[in-house]
Amino acid sequence: MQFSTRQINIKTIVSEKFEFLIPVYQRPYVWDDIEIKKLIEDLKHHFENKQNDEYFVGNTYVIESSKENRSNLYEVIDGQQRFTTFWLISLCFKTLNINTKLINYLEIEFEKYKDIRFDFDIRKEVYEYLKSLLDGSSQKRFEDVSNFEFLKNIAKGVKTIEGLLTSQISKEILPEFGDYIYENVKFIFNKAPKNTDLNALFVALGTSGIQLQQSDILKARLLGELKKENNNEYPSVVQFAKIWESCENMNNYFESNVKDSFNYDTSKITNSDFKEFDSEKFHISDIEGEITNNRMTITEIIEGVINTTNKEETSHRNTQCRSIINFNIFLIHVLRIYNKQNDLEDITSLDSKKLLEIFKIDKIKDVKSFFKLMWKVRYQFDKHVVKWLKDEDESQDEDEKLLLAEVVPTSNKDGKTYFSRNEKSFSNTQMLQSVLYFNNIPNQVWLTPFLNFLVSNDIDKLEDSILLKELEVIDNILIPGDKKEMSWQILSKTAEYPIFEPIKRGLEEASGTHFNHYWFYKLEYLLWKNWDEREDEKFKRYRITSKNSIEHVFPQNEENSNKMDRNFLDSFGNLALLSVGQNSAYSNQDVNKKRIDFKNKMAFDSLKLAKIYDVNLKIWNWNPEKIETHQKEMITLFENHYNTFN
Repeated sequence: MQFSTRQINIKTIVSEKFEFLIPVYQRPYVWDDIEIKKLIEDLKHHFENKQNDEYFVGNTYVIESSKENRSNLYEVIDGQQRFTTFWLISLCFKTLNINTKLINYLEIEFEKYKDIRFDFDIRKEVYEYLKSLLDGSSQKRFEDVSNFEFLKNIAKGVKTIEGLLTSQISKEILPEFGDYIYENVKFIFNKAPKNTDLNALFVALGTSGIQLQQSDILKARLLGELKKENNNEYPSVVQFAKIWESCENMNNYFESNVKDSFNYDTSKITNSDFKEFDSEKFHISDIEGEITNNRMTITEIIEGVINTTNKEETSHRNTQCRSIINFNIFLIHVLRIYNKQNDLEDITSLDSKKLLEIFKIDKIKDVKSFFKLMWKVRYQFDKHVVKWLKDEDESQDEDEKLLLAEVVPTSNKDGKTYFSRNEKSFSNTQMLQSVLYFNNIPNQVWLTPFLNFLVSNDIDKLEDSILLKELEVIDNILIPGDKKEMSWQILSKTAEYPIFEPIKRGLEEASGTHFNHYWFYKLEYLLWKNWDEREDEKFKRYRITSKNSIEHVFPQNEENSNKMDRNFLDSFGNLALLSVGQNSAYSNQDVNKKRIDFKNKMAFDSLKLAKIYDVNLKIWNWNPEKIETHQKEMITLFENHYNTFN
């Protein structure tokens, strides 16, 4: 089977008139708002920092179509989600009336007509829906897509992208941003010839092996430096290789990783012993003789020829979690902390795809100290940073939530200690970290100063209130702007605390959907922290979750054709942040109908809306006076919070 491989960008797709056929065996469009947000934030970061840089979105696999007179029609084997997402991004640029070359991706022009760039085997409703989105007839032709498996995520994706483009990027630079995507986004385009045996292709793709990751190469380079420093003392090098292995599986808790990599006396170890690496407690003595006898090379050690997995019974339940960052991003945070501790400059980029460029091996003068710092940071990360977990208290809810978990050591009759994790109750710290997470995708820059604070203090002896205060200061400083620079200033203790007056003026403007979503997230945290009726069941079920759609309480196009002055309609007082699904449910209903719908829900969609739709009031109306009063109350809440730290 012979593939032809080339780099292409969206401009190539347009100029060479590529068409894509989505075969029947492909799954529906499944990207959620988190995946879309990660992509757009990443693109935005590249655009703002290195506009001529290529942005690679990975391998795509297609087969040349056998249809006559369709020489550039390709059946998509792998890449449908990415191709479709960029089509939806292009659509949003068009619907927002942004003049950019990117909108050329939407359609392909034939001699006598135009058509959208995608076609679908059998699922013609997807084709028709995309066409209706493009010509603006979707609301008339498709009243409710929430029940259509192949359409619902497309509809959500459009709303998410629109919200991100209008709130995160100024309108003045959107045309340039669109052109950047058009020119600089690169696909590795792998093309199989016509009539390729699909079974053989799937087997080849499924058994091609795992690609070597950048972190693997970095590990080899760092261990190579250790080999030089230690005159080929293999046991020492293996010890640090095991430290690396203990840190790299981000979807398992640290203490469980350590158990898989090291031997230790389970009758003597305590949770606090994991705080720093101690070779007397965590040892590899059982493999030293094996290394000496077999005379393995450092390459073989690095590549894992020696199996040193601890054979003892694995630890208790609840060791599995899903990290909010991948290992590459974790390494970047560790490097920034290392640089600060050693009076070095900040790194040039936070792009995890450029890990090997970011790490300047010659700048790491003490490789052992870097490995030991990595261990310390990983311990604190697992102890004090939220993870994606299933809420044990909500057995009916299968969705993961951002939760904190604490270590619970248990001993058996043999005196061996095992470590499991129990969820901690919802807290101010957990809620604020949720705000920070959703507003710092994909790199989570807030982690650098927070993790540095944790490793620089005897954190086990500090009260939770001190941790919360540090997080609140970090959050207050990391207002929308150059967060990389701001996070380094916090790390360096040179950051200036923000003046509230400019923030207040911004919140008083009638910005509508252009309000930065951050202020809605932050307000939800402040309301949660200061909520009076904490035993209210609806409040107890409330969670800060991913939300990307700004809701007008008094609708922009109210169903009864009632109007409101634009200064009140688009004011912060008349707005709330919801998920796309929640916003669609309220739609353009009369305000009193929305209030009834809100009242009938099992949990609050938004605490800001709970304040607006005060369900305890029998006589309620929503007018400019009420909007202004609510806005002043919310801004006062912000002001009191900021002034606490002055």
